[in-house]
Amino acid sequence: MKRLLPLGFFVILLTGCVGDRSDLELFVTTTKAQHLAHIPQLKETPKFEHFMYHADLMRSPFVPPSRELTEELIDTTKDCLQPDLKRRKGRLETYALDNLRMRGTLSEANIVWALVQTHDDSVYRLGIGEYLGLYNGRIAKVTQQMVEIIELIPDGSGCWTERLSSMELTGE
Repeated sequence: MKRLLPLGFFVILLTGCVGDRSDLELFVTTTKAQHLAHIPQLKETPKFEHFMYHADLMRSPFVPPSRELTEELIDTTKDCLQPDLKRRKGRLETYALDNLRMRGTLSEANIVWALVQTHDDSVYRLGIGEYLGLYNGRIAKVTQQMVEIIELIPDGSGCWTERLSSMELTGE
């Protein structure tokens, strides 16, 4: 008997949900009849114009340019400051100074070398006169706390100007 009581209550509850829905159906039909949705016309599709690419002899834009094409053109006919073209590039001249970190120093007698780390965690020992960075940066001074670098920056007229940069010891 106790089991039939909840079941009977449930049946009575369900029969209360079934009833006259004519007023609801009338409301829906009158609302649909009164409301007209305004959908604006689509804009006309622009006419496609075919473009023929005639750059067969030029470099593909999807292939990176070769190193020779991206290097600065140096005019040696001018009598002004120029980088040494005969000098062999150093191992750290392919890194921007932002990608290099000073990690410490080594010293022997009066010579102090800087320990410079690249972004791939390689550490190099550099002394005065060695080169690093993308702009022919030459190390001018090494102290316990920093490295002073003289870079050659193109001025746009075929000459180069010196810029003093520094790299400080970081403990990261």
